[in-house]
Amino acid sequence: MSVNDVVKHCEQLFEDLNFSAVQRWKEARPGRKAIGYMPIYVPREIVHAAGMLPVGIFGGGDQLEVIQGDAYYQSYICRIPRSTLELGLTGRLDCLDGMLFPSICDVIRNLSGMWQILFKDKYVRYLDVPQNYDDAIGGEFYVREMTVLRNDLGVLGDLEITDDALRASIAVYNENRRALRELYAYRAQKPWQAPTSEVYLLLRAGCVRSRSTSATRSGCPARRWPRPCGSSRARSRARGSCG
Repeated sequence: MSVNDVVKHCEQLFEDLNFSAVQRWKEARPGRKAIGYMPIYVPREIVHAAGMLPVGIFGGGDQLEVIQGDAYYQSYICRIPRSTLELGLTGRLDCLDGMLFPSICDVIRNLSGMWQILFKDKYVRYLDVPQNYDDAIGGEFYVREMTVLRNDLGVLGDLEITDDALRASIAVYNENRRALRELYAYRAQKPWQAPTSEVYLLLRAGCVRSRSTSATRSGCPARRWPRPCGSSRARSRARGSCG
């Protein structure tokens, strides 16, 4: 696959607010589950170890008009939670079996409560993070938070999330991080060959694609990114993508 093809595929995933790739992943094997998450502070490895697909939700960007979402938040509130609500209320997130809301801000904390009320058939959890990182205080708290999530997803998926499964998923995501570090290093040396907009599209695509060791290795195009590519539309979309 050429770099142009990779960028085009990533752009298609970025623009698809119906999350068709997630739906296809679930349909390929009945019984699969997908868990949405606001993309920070979320232990995707636990979701992956449960055999589920972690799906990063960034809101609707500039492609979605917020109408219903404004009934729940003041108009001056950040567009990300308002457009995320719009995605949910318009059925675009029906492919998700649950949502994880990390401790980003007070608005996202409130969004988790709204989600529990509006989508009673979905698994919803607010993930808090410790403010004191002493092992005996924040450490124990964080272990409990992760254990609850592990147990909940085990019940949701009707399986036991074993330590071996967790170790395997951690290895997969560590490999993915290694590949991203390689890409960033390549971009630092030759930024004109890996434009910011295209790197961003690649990262966004990784939030809706399933991961395996082979997939993550092929997902880093650092050694085969020969020239600037991609459409101006992709670049403008990436620049205006927040919320």
